[in-house]
Amino acid sequence: MDLKQEAHGLQEAIVSWRREFHSCPELQMDTPVTSGKIARILESFGIEDIRTGIGGCGVAATIRGSKPGKCLGIRADCDGLPIAEETGLPFASKNGNMHACGHDAHTAMALGAAKLIHEHRGELTGSAKIIFQPNEEGLKGARQMIADGVLESPHVDAMIALHTGSVGQVGTVSGDLSWHPEHSSFSSSPIRITVKGKSSHAATPDEGIDALLCACQIVTALQTLLSRERDPAEQVILSINKMTSGTKHNIIADFACMEGTLRTADDEKNEYYYQRLCSLVGGIAGAMRCEAKVERMEYMHAIKNAPELTDVLLRIAPDIVGSEHIFEIKKMFAAGEDFSAYSDLIPALYFFLSAAYGDERDYPHHNPKFDIDEKDLWKGTALFASFAFSWQE
Repeated sequence: MDLKQEAHGLQEAIVSWRREFHSCPELQMDTPVTSGKIARILESFGIEDIRTGIGGCGVAATIRGSKPGKCLGIRADCDGLPIAEETGLPFASKNGNMHACGHDAHTAMALGAAKLIHEHRGELTGSAKIIFQPNEEGLKGARQMIADGVLESPHVDAMIALHTGSVGQVGTVSGDLSWHPEHSSFSSSPIRITVKGKSSHAATPDEGIDALLCACQIVTALQTLLSRERDPAEQVILSINKMTSGTKHNIIADFACMEGTLRTADDEKNEYYYQRLCSLVGGIAGAMRCEAKVERMEYMHAIKNAPELTDVLLRIAPDIVGSEHIFEIKKMFAAGEDFSAYSDLIPALYFFLSAAYGDERDYPHHNPKFDIDEKDLWKGTALFASFAFSWQE
């Protein structure tokens, strides 16, 4: 079998699937239309072992080979973001949501891999389970699907996934494949801070306790953790990106709610900065006569890449993308990724296949004008399928 050539022959279909998913993005685990399309396409390949509704709307297709062996999981995230699209593409979303992170492409490439693996199942050792996971953006989908048994029947022994798009901080251009030898994401803590004060008429501020003013002081003070307590060589991100407060222009706000993210290169540092954040918030709130509560909405460890799976990738990838397009990431990608829920349990590998244009058409992930260059999507399919046939050799 020539998986590279066959994957290249699926390019038109992969692009068509990607555009179909791009036009109807859905959020979190509420993805019935997306999941229904995935299941119908898998059925059209002749795959019979398809489980739907996993953890909510997750889908998994199991392909069993003719030879006994282990099971490889191939994960594709498939949810979108609450962003109004501004790309102007003929297949752009019109429902107020957007695939602004490449999950539509991940889903399409995994479908292509499922087709190739199924067609050559007579040569497959063990089995492959293609997992289509919603709610990656909420950092909960992996855990929801794991809790609902996605890693069992058959038991998944190892897992791989990729991310595509214009991965700016890695410096990739179209066609490049990259990986990190240890971790492929940061430890990520989505944070919610709630401040409680006392409302009063704006004409008598002395009779109230201004929660909004306290919240503003907290947002500013939190940056001192990075400017004065962080080793300049450490990779740490702490940002407050959402604030809700008050009810009317002439009422002192009695509440404020802030949400943001704390991201560090390892779990130990994440815990350190989280505890310092809690201490700082409590101190400022107390000094301003407010009450404050800090919550971790969800916590994701860094993805741990298994060396033995990295070795497989480096063995199969040169024939697909060319050795000159393969490089090791020196600076970790600062995104949080719930694929780490799998890597906490089984050997896993997360890598990047860029689809950047390399010009002014490139916008960052989560931007309303984000788009990808589709011409190399077949390479993701080829990498997924080749991995399934090679990892137990």
